[in-house]
Amino acid sequence: MSRYIHIISTDEVLLQQEACDQIISTAKKNGVAEREIVDVIDKFSWDELLANSQSLSLFSDIKLTDIRFSKAPKKDAQQALVELLAHAGPESLFLVRLPKMEKRQKNAKWFKSITASAQLEELWPPKPFAFQDWIAKRAQKLGLSVENDAIAMLAEQTEGNLLAASQSLDKLKLLYDQQSVDIKMLKAVVSDNARYSIFLCLDEALAGHGERAVRMLKKFESEAVAPISFLVNLTREINLCTQVAVAVSQGKPPMHALSSSFLWDSKKKMIVGAANRLPVAIWQRLLTRCGFLDRMVKGQEKGLIWQELESCLWLVSGKKIWGAKR
Repeated sequence: MSRYIHIISTDEVLLQQEACDQIISTAKKNGVAEREIVDVIDKFSWDELLANSQSLSLFSDIKLTDIRFSKAPKKDAQQALVELLAHAGPESLFLVRLPKMEKRQKNAKWFKSITASAQLEELWPPKPFAFQDWIAKRAQKLGLSVENDAIAMLAEQTEGNLLAASQSLDKLKLLYDQQSVDIKMLKAVVSDNARYSIFLCLDEALAGHGERAVRMLKKFESEAVAPISFLVNLTREINLCTQVAVAVSQGKPPMHALSSSFLWDSKKKMIVGAANRLPVAIWQRLLTRCGFLDRMVKGQEKGLIWQELESCLWLVSGKKIWGAKR
């Protein structure tokens, strides 16, 4: 493998950035004096870059060309990469940033050609069941002590978004460097206050406190919060409750349906409690209703979205406004 060509393939912004930063740092230590950043966009012309790579002077400084793709390379880019990377050497290093490549793409002749002599890293995000552990290890690496419940809450809030989780940990480090971070401290540094308030509103409904939840919803409406931001999270909670209700109807333990979720234990209990308050048919109808509301938000259906959301909250909290048999 050539130490002059590095290829990083991933859809995870954080993992890509950190891997590339490490490569760039090492290159600088090894004498790289110049770095050229090439952002490949639609209708990008490769002619000048290819010409420059073929006319390097023996007396040129060591150069690192950082080529960045936001999409999989098209045919012209594929051909240019094959030709361009053929000129890699001690004075001409290359860092190629690619999105996640599918099996079909990796089996293509051009990809096999550029990776045959390159150091290829394919970076994958942690699986849902391992996300909390990823957060815990990252906190530990920062020298930050975070309680398990706070780690679980952060995992749920960020929903697998590594960059958002990392940024939250950085804020916690700045504020609570020498302390053990609990849920209360975590709440204080959540970056999206409106979104977190939505979490609190939905928690009230799940806990059976319909009046409190509806009061909070009316505040969102008065503050012109985008209804889609509320609907997305509402749909997620209803989907979880539906999964639990279905599992119970099939004779399975309720927690079985939540085994792969990011939820912390107290939130799981809240979901199970809400699921048990309504028949499975109601939950299934609610989930279908969320699809209708999604079309309403997008202008594909007519209706009063905030009234619809209020009805959903009352149902989630246990107030039966539709009839159904178990």
